[in-house]
Amino acid sequence: MTPPSIKKNLLAWLLIPLLSLLGVISLNAYYRSIHISETVYDRALYDSVLTLGILVHSHAGHVTVDLPPIARRMLEVDPMDSIYYAVKTLDGRTLQGDATLPLGPVLHARDEVPVFFDGQHQGIAIRISAARIYAQGDNTQPVIVEVAETLKKRQAMAREILQQSIAPVLFFLLLATLVVGYAVHRALRPLLRLSETVNQRSSLDFHPLPTDTVPDEVRPLTTAFNTLIQRFEASYTSQKRLVSNAAHQLRTPVAGMRVLIEAELLDCPVAQQPPILQRLHQSVLRMSRLVTQLLSLSRAEPGLPIDMTTLDLSALLRQVIDAYAPLAMARNISLQATLDHDLIMKGHAVMLAEMLGNLIDNALRYSPESSQVKISTSKSATALIIHIEDAGSGIDASDVDRIFERFYRGQNVSSEGTGLGLAIVKEIADAHGARVSLASCLHTSGTLVEVEIPRL
Repeated sequence: MTPPSIKKNLLAWLLIPLLSLLGVISLNAYYRSIHISETVYDRALYDSVLTLGILVHSHAGHVTVDLPPIARRMLEVDPMDSIYYAVKTLDGRTLQGDATLPLGPVLHARDEVPVFFDGQHQGIAIRISAARIYAQGDNTQPVIVEVAETLKKRQAMAREILQQSIAPVLFFLLLATLVVGYAVHRALRPLLRLSETVNQRSSLDFHPLPTDTVPDEVRPLTTAFNTLIQRFEASYTSQKRLVSNAAHQLRTPVAGMRVLIEAELLDCPVAQQPPILQRLHQSVLRMSRLVTQLLSLSRAEPGLPIDMTTLDLSALLRQVIDAYAPLAMARNISLQATLDHDLIMKGHAVMLAEMLGNLIDNALRYSPESSQVKISTSKSATALIIHIEDAGSGIDASDVDRIFERFYRGQNVSSEGTGLGLAIVKEIADAHGARVSLASCLHTSGTLVEVEIPRL
């Protein structure tokens, strides 16, 4: 189900009355245009009835219609409509004109009072004006005079009046729609600004949102959000303190256990070393690495001040590669390095060494024995780029979005690890304004890691 939109709801509630008003105005204009056109043309039609009535004469009880041919043509000719007329007695006998014109209510009307009504003539709608008129002369009985016409002029006039009436209304509706849309957009602008402010914040920015510049309707939401931020900050600070303290407290005993176990292993020939002692040594090594990573993660938290110095990235990278050369030799992995010279940048040497060490350590751990890991550098106009390519099983597409989460391990991971290495890499890279990307290699099954660090 699509979530409701405040903007659409406001526009709907504001525009529906306007559209209803337009409908009422349009309906009123329609009937008004019909009424005006009928009134105008009914008067003209009745004038024709009066003119024709003047031509009716009575002498010695004999009624005649003195209608010259030129007058008949003038009466019947119209540029748009067809005109019909008839002069009849009260008993329905036609004295002159079209005998098929209906008499309608004129039979029961008062004398000399005009009657207007709609009818049909040969299947065509017509408008009829009729009246009981006394003939000129000695006739004491009135005759019925009818003049009818089709409705083309009336309909054309009604349309013209309707269009002239509706055009300003449509313009007003368009203008009102634009004004209402702008007003709604302006009214919701504080919400948009609030959304932009929240989206631009770091995940560890716990400063409260301002409440003095937001509208009264938004202030309860802002206050509730600030309360939530305070709760989250307290929870995060407590968790961070716990992890940091635990890592510091574990570091010394773990180091002591490692020294004692390694001393015991040195006292025994390799063939006589107890398997349980070897497994214990591996467990202590993993625990020592986890403690070290937790401390590194604590130091790399966003928002903490970092002492940046100018350094040569290529020299720092060579030092880290040399530090991991024994691990590469132990796994019979060829560590190939192709490094540019004078990669000058500003950064924190210890943190960058930790980041590079984690990337190289991952590459060595996830590559099979007797394979190779390639490390190279390049430059662009704005960045120094480090490329690290391993020979492992690659990265699954479903893992790309979560690979930098803490304690997350991908689907293709088979070696042991803590799931913190890439999280540390991401935190340190963000602290230096760098960008880290991972992708499966195009020509091998391994993973290619690229780190783009801003140039000095």
